[in-house]
Amino acid sequence: MLASFNHAHLAFGPLEVLKDVTWILEPDEVWGVIGRNGAGKSTLFKMLLGQFEADSGTVVRPTPDRGVRLGYYSQDLEPATDGSILEEALSAFENVERLAIEMREMELAMSEAGEDLASVMARYQLAQEAFERLDGFTIRARAESILFNLGFSPEALKKTVTTLSGGQKCRVMLAKAILQGSDLLLLDEPTNHLDLPSLRWLEDFVQSTSATVAVISHDRYFLDSAATSILEIEAGCSRVYTGAYTEFMEKKEAEIEAAEKAFELQQSYIKRQEEYIRRNIAGQNTRQARGRRTHLAKLKRLERPLKDRRRIKFKFPETQRSGDVALVLEHASAGWNGKALFAPIEHHQVRRGQKLGIVGLNGTGKSTLLKAIAEQIPFVTGQCRLGAQVKLGYFDQHHGNLDARNNVFQQIQAVSAPLAPKQDILGFLAKFQFRGDDVEKPISVLSGGERARLSVATLIRQGCNLLLMDEPTNHMDIQSMEAMEDTLLAFEGAVVLVTHDRYLLGRVADCLMRIHENRAEFREGGYEDNQAWVDLDLEAECQAETQGPKTSALTKDNPPGPESKTETKPDNKPRAIDKEKQKRIRKLEKQIAEAEASVSEMEAQTAQLNEELSQTDPGDWKIFQEKTTAIKELEEELMYAMRDWEALQQALEEEGTQNISKIC
Repeated sequence: MLASFNHAHLAFGPLEVLKDVTWILEPDEVWGVIGRNGAGKSTLFKMLLGQFEADSGTVVRPTPDRGVRLGYYSQDLEPATDGSILEEALSAFENVERLAIEMREMELAMSEAGEDLASVMARYQLAQEAFERLDGFTIRARAESILFNLGFSPEALKKTVTTLSGGQKCRVMLAKAILQGSDLLLLDEPTNHLDLPSLRWLEDFVQSTSATVAVISHDRYFLDSAATSILEIEAGCSRVYTGAYTEFMEKKEAEIEAAEKAFELQQSYIKRQEEYIRRNIAGQNTRQARGRRTHLAKLKRLERPLKDRRRIKFKFPETQRSGDVALVLEHASAGWNGKALFAPIEHHQVRRGQKLGIVGLNGTGKSTLLKAIAEQIPFVTGQCRLGAQVKLGYFDQHHGNLDARNNVFQQIQAVSAPLAPKQDILGFLAKFQFRGDDVEKPISVLSGGERARLSVATLIRQGCNLLLMDEPTNHMDIQSMEAMEDTLLAFEGAVVLVTHDRYLLGRVADCLMRIHENRAEFREGGYEDNQAWVDLDLEAECQAETQGPKTSALTKDNPPGPESKTETKPDNKPRAIDKEKQKRIRKLEKQIAEAEASVSEMEAQTAQLNEELSQTDPGDWKIFQEKTTAIKELEEELMYAMRDWEALQQALEEEGTQNISKIC
C-alpha cells in the first residue's frame, strides 16, 4: 500500500469539505479522480502531501520514510530555480546532482592521491553505487525525452524558466513531477496546457509506467484511455468504481435508476401503511394500526435521488434563421503585426448547421483566426463575410464578454430585454447553477469555471445563430462539459470551435480544419474519422492512407460538399471467423442463463415472503418489521438482478448486430 484514507473528514470552519473519504492506493494502478468543481479533489491530494490534516479518520501519507518516491503536479506550482528549463526539471534530483559533483571531485582526487588512493577509491565506489541506484546515469536523458514529448525543442531547453509563459511553465513542472514520481504520481489537471500530440504521449506514459498514477482530470477521453479505476467525490463522500470513465458513467446511471426505483417503492409502501392507519386507528383494528404507525416511525426514510443534479441544461435560442451560408473565408490569413501565422485560406464556406472544429499545435493561429473573424483584430490578408441574417456570438478563453464592474445578476440584466422581470432573470441564472447569494457575486471574484458558465449564459441571453467558441470547456467540470455538448448538438446554427477536448470534438464536430506547418487543411468527418490526422500521428496517418482514406483533404480545388467524399469500394473478401467474438457470445449466454435462474429464485422467495407477511399479525411489530425489511431488501436485489439481466441481453444483441453488419 502506497497511501490511504480511512473515513477521513475535513472542514474549514463551518464548511465541510470532505465528510467521509475511504481510498487505498496500491502499486500498479491508474486512478481517475472526478467530481464537480469545488468538490474537494485538490484538497484530497493536499492531504496526502501533508498540507492539510484530517479532522477525523486516518490518512497514511506517501512519504520517503515509507520508501515512496512521490511526484506531484498542479497548475499553481512555481519553479524552484531561475535556471534553464532542463535545470529546473533536474532540480528534483538534488541528491543525484550532489553525488555527481562528489564523484567528479573524487575522480580529481584519485588522479592526485598518494597513500590515500585506496580510501578515495572506496568512497568513490560507494558514491557510484548510490548514483546507479538513483538512475543517475539516465536521469538527464529521461528529462530531455520527457520535455521533448511535452512540446519543447532541444534549443528551447536552454531558455530560462523566468522567460516562459504560464502554459510553458506548467509543462516544465509536469515533466519535473513525472521524473520524481517513480512510485506514486499525483497529477492535478495535467492536460490543460497540452496540445494533442503531448496528450497522446501522456496517455501512453500513464498506461506504461510502473508507478501508480492518480489523475484529477475533466478530460473524459484521457480518463477513458488511461484510467483503470475511478474515485468520485460527491457531496464530500467518496465512491470507488472499477473501470474507465465510460464504465463509471454506466454504473452511476444504473445506481441512480435503482435508487429512484427503491425510493418510489418505499413511498408506495409508506402511503399504503398510512392509509391503513388512517382507516383503522379508531376502529376494531386499532392495535394493528398502532403497530404499523410505530413501524413507520422507526423506518429509515430514503432520500429522493437528484437524478438531474448531474446535468446543466443550456439552450441557445436563435434570434432568426440565417441563410444557408453562415460564414465565408476568402484568401484569409490571421496573425500579428502584419505577419501571417499560416498561408491564406483561398475559399471556404461554413454552412448553417455545420460544426467546424479547428485543431493544431499551440501557437499555430487557431485562436487568432477566431479573433479576426470576430473583428477583434484585422486579417493579415483577405477577409471573411457573414451570411444573410447572421448574428455572431464569440466565446473567448478570457471571457471578454463579461463586464468586471457587474455582479452576476447585473451581467445578465444588461443583455436582457429592457422590461425583463427579475424572476425571469433569476430563473435563467439558476440553469447555470447561480442561485441564492451567488447572483450577487461580483464578476471579479468568480472562479474560472464560474466565469465560463456566466460567459456562456451571456451569449445565450443575447441570442445568436453563428457561434465562435475558443476552448469553451476550459475550467468546466465534466457535467457542464456534457451539457455544453448536448447544447451544441441541438443548436441549429453554425459553430466554429477551437478545442483540445477530444471528447467534445468527437461528439460535436462534423468537419475539421487543421493548421499545421503554416497551412490550413480541411476534412469532412469528426475526430474519430480523422484521429491520426488530428493528433499529427504521421505514421498512423500514412498507414491509413495506404489502406484508403475515408475522405480527402479539402482545398480550393476540392471544396467541402458531397462531391469531396471519396467513395470506397465494398470489401467482398470472406471474413475470418472471429474467435474472440464467439468466446464473448458464449460467455454472455452463460451469464444470461445464470441471471435468469437467479431472477426466478428471487421472485419465488419474494412471493413466499409476501404470503407469510399476509398471515402475520401487524401488532407483532418486530416480526412484521423483519418480514417487510426482508421483502424490501429482496425487491431491491431483484431490481438489480433484472437490470443486470437486461444489460446482458442488450450486450448479446449488440454482439449479434455487429456480426450481421460485418457480414453484410
